[in-house]
Amino acid sequence: MDMIKKLPIVAGFCMMGAAANAQDEPSQAADQADIATAQVVDESLVGEGAPPVERNAAQTTWFDEKRYDAKDYLNKTAHKMDKWFGVTDRDEPARASLRVMMDMHWNEYDGTTVKPRVRGKLKLPTLENRLSLVFGDEDLDVERDGGIHNDSRVVRHADRRFDRREAREQNSSFGLRWSKFREDLGVETDVDLGVRSDDVFIKMRAEKEWELPKNVDMRFEQVYRYGSKSEHYTLSTLEFSQPQSATRTLTNRTQLNYTSQDTEDLNWGNSFYQQHYWKGKHGRREFSYGIYTGGDIEDKKANLNIYGPYVSYREPVWREWLFLQGDVSYYNNKAEDRDHHVAAFGRVEMVF
Repeated sequence: MDMIKKLPIVAGFCMMGAAANAQDEPSQAADQADIATAQVVDESLVGEGAPPVERNAAQTTWFDEKRYDAKDYLNKTAHKMDKWFGVTDRDEPARASLRVMMDMHWNEYDGTTVKPRVRGKLKLPTLENRLSLVFGDEDLDVERDGGIHNDSRVVRHADRRFDRREAREQNSSFGLRWSKFREDLGVETDVDLGVRSDDVFIKMRAEKEWELPKNVDMRFEQVYRYGSKSEHYTLSTLEFSQPQSATRTLTNRTQLNYTSQDTEDLNWGNSFYQQHYWKGKHGRREFSYGIYTGGDIEDKKANLNIYGPYVSYREPVWREWLFLQGDVSYYNNKAEDRDHHVAAFGRVEMVF
């Protein structure tokens, strides 16, 4: 719990200052960007047997140092936990990863809402690379770039600008992930056993990809979750994608979502979009645009409740670990008697 309390505060403070610091950065930084920088290791921050923290010799600002310190803290924590289960291997040390982000939503009906989110993972090799500890907002596991996940972000709304209780509960998920069948069956499969607030749950995810004729890739993903409080949840995803060029891909994604908690709800959605990506100064930039349609299913009849266009853009800024993302949509919502209206989503994200 101390780890979760400490890192979002540090990372959040870094993100707020990053943009201002980027503008005040000396002009010498532009010259340094053209010089090949060596990766160095600060041995004073490396615990016995813990993985070393790679440091970029050209990145020595206060924000970089705080990020390195947080990453070092994560890796040391993972290493200590790994030692609980057996003898550690210096050639394959325990490692940690963390995403800290701030999501912002706006539409003319609900106004502005703000939502902090955290998702992390501790990989523990002594458990035969089958078990890892995951924590934070588990909903981030099924989010992907482009398509319906962008749509759900701009459609979503809340009753209050910032719901402290909701943010705390959604980011308080802890689980033990078992990935034994990932290689045995040729299917990417994970099983999570964990707790989210007072909801004890088990979640299973299976994903399979195929290469079809005409350079078409097919992906199917199935998620099933059962919680002692939240009860049943399933998400089925069928996706087809085809590269149009070296920097452009056409994708169609269809999803079916079922929930059962007091009442049963069945919803569908389809997103047909094109994604462009190209190399930027700090990493890959992504721009996508498409059409989304969706609704509920009642009495075996699929209703069309929402439809319209959307655009999305994401890129790393200032550093390769700091991202900005923005989505804009123009949807209606028949179920809530809403005409087509503009909605926007923004995200600031830091990756450790």
